Amino acid sequence: MTYLFDRRRFNRVLGLTALSATVPTFLYKTGAILAGDAQRGIAPLPGLKDNHVLVLVQLAGGNDGLNTLIPYRDDAYYKARPKISIAADKVLKLDDRLGLHPEMVELHRLYKDGGLTIVTNVGYPNPNRSHFASMDIWETASPSHRIGRTGWIGRYFDNECTGVPGAMLGLRLGEQQALTFVGERSRTATFANPAVLDASVSRAAAKGLEKLSDIEPTGISALDFVQRTKNETRTLAQRLRSAVCDNKSPIDYPPFALCQSLKLVAQMIAAEIPTRVFYVTHGGFDTHSAQANRHAGLLQELSQALSLFQRDLKARGHLDRVLLLTFSEFGRRIEENRQAGTDHGTANVMFLLGGHVNPGIHGTPPDLGHRDEQGDLIFKIDFRAVYAGVLRDWLHADPTRVLNGKFDPAPVVKI
Repeated sequence: MTYLFDRRRFNRVLGLTALSATVPTFLYKTGAILAGDAQRGIAPLPGLKDNHVLVLVQLAGGNDGLNTLIPYRDDAYYKARPKISIAADKVLKLDDRLGLHPEMVELHRLYKDGGLTIVTNVGYPNPNRSHFASMDIWETASPSHRIGRTGWIGRYFDNECTGVPGAMLGLRLGEQQALTFVGERSRTATFANPAVLDASVSRAAAKGLEKLSDIEPTGISALDFVQRTKNETRTLAQRLRSAVCDNKSPIDYPPFALCQSLKLVAQMIAAEIPTRVFYVTHGGFDTHSAQANRHAGLLQELSQALSLFQRDLKARGHLDRVLLLTFSEFGRRIEENRQAGTDHGTANVMFLLGGHVNPGIHGTPPDLGHRDEQGDLIFKIDFRAVYAGVLRDWLHADPTRVLNGKFDPAPVVKI
């Protein structure tokens, strides 16, 4: 535990409003938000009706939801986990049944301040316990028996952003393109190494782009499209470098991966980069053995990173523009295994923060007394209902068109 104590001690120094009732609800709410933005003098993103940004945080590997949002009054929880359960007197209590892991101090404070939404028992029918298959289901918002080839945000771009200019509606900070962003038309970028944004990097490549800029239009549509895309990319790269170099953060972020990724996202948001959706990953949650300390460190970094990101945006005056959503491919089994870890399970917990979240706990505590045929938790809220709430109330899109089905939108965004 020395490592965790030292790390936390190190980080403590961081301190259409007149529409009739016949108009669909999501359009009415869109009008209300746009009217509020107009009163605040906030300009929309180019080609869009508003300036809202969505930040997706993937908890890769399958986060243990039961040791994240803990049913500390349930004896079945402690019976199933004699070695790795969190003692009730250590839990950061949210109400008389649920509480957060003791390393999630910052998110506990944010919850108490009314800035955090927690969705419980999130999953989908006929759950798949494969990392790859289940993550594909979450990223495509497909049924478990028929995984699609496009991502839910990619379809949002295809259906709702066809007239939006620019080549980077979505930005992934990571090694590979996110399936979440895959659509009929590429509108996203992936950065494996944010250092490429440094103005001193790739000068030769920059000179090559400058030479291409001198080429006159050819009249050949395909070639001219490449030329336009190249010009957009070069201009955007310059703006990204400026965002990193000129928009210094008012908050000190520690040198951990998720913290640094969200720091960069905050810089881009403050620089008004015309990106609608950002995607970052916090990995290492596949805790099959020796889970206790490892999971504690992961949750500590998650709590600190999300809290610092929220403080950063608030200090810059951009918090009302942003909604952050966490997700993981599955939860863990109810019982601990012989290696003092947990194996692949089902239902999980999601967190949302931002200036317009509908705070509090949405859903009921996990029911350890009623399990599926494999002894796992039975989900209560379909994750696509959470997506539907984000699409309707934050991105002002028709969820049915994007999700290829009807899901009752979860009320996670406050209008």
